[in-house]
This record gives sequence, structure tokens and C-alpha cells, in this order.
Amino acid sequence: MGVLVDYFTADSEQSARLALSGGPATANLPYVDCKGWLDGLDTLAAELSGRDLSEFGDSETVADDGESASVDRAAPETVVALAAVDDARLREYAEEELLEEFESGRITALRNLAREAVRLNQGMYRWACA
Repeated sequence: MGVLVDYFTADSEQSARLALSGGPATANLPYVDCKGWLDGLDTLAAELSGRDLSEFGDSETVADDGESASVDRAAPETVVALAAVDDARLREYAEEELLEEFESGRITALRNLAREAVRLNQGMYRWACA
């Protein structure tokens, strides 16, 4: 069985922790479903922005159930870099990587989620469950 992953935004770490037991959908938090598709937001931000991965800080675990689920906060540098990616670069990346339409849609949704996090001064988080 693989790892289930969703990326989401929350106004505080306390709010983000609500996603631990069932994911951001159960906590009514805005999210992008990346189950079986993407687990490296920092790598994606680096590829899209043209920056080196080492320029981004590390994610930080904010909640862990000790068994299979965790919530990590993405580094602010990662979120800002992803939010700054324009539509032309998203299209170019999709062509370079030969992405399917659903994959391009998810990347756009992740970028838009990052933009919303920046606009509202919120954190962007990864919920993972094995």
C-alpha cells in the first residue's frame, strides 16, 4: 500500500493538526488531493521556479500519530516560490514533462493553493497517511 498525500492550507498549526486523523477534507480545510501522485512539494517548486532545491528550507512536522499519519508544514520559501509561478511557466512545464491534463490541473491547483496561503498569510501543509 502506498502513501496517501494531500496538501492544504490552515490559519494556524492548531487548525492544521485537525487534519491528522482523517485528512484535510474531514477538517474542512482547503486542499489538493495528491494521493498516489505527488509527495515532494519542494522539488516541484524548485523545478517550476528554476531555483535549486537547497534554497528552500525544510518542512517541519507539526503532528504525528505515532503510527501512520502525519502533518508537516511546508517551508515558507517553498510556498512563496510556488505561488510566484506564472501560467506560462506551468504550461511550459506541462509540455516539458509530458503531463496528462489531470496532472497539469493538479499543479495549477497546488500553485493556486500556495497563492491563497501567501495572500492570507497562512501555512501550507502536507497530510500523509501510510
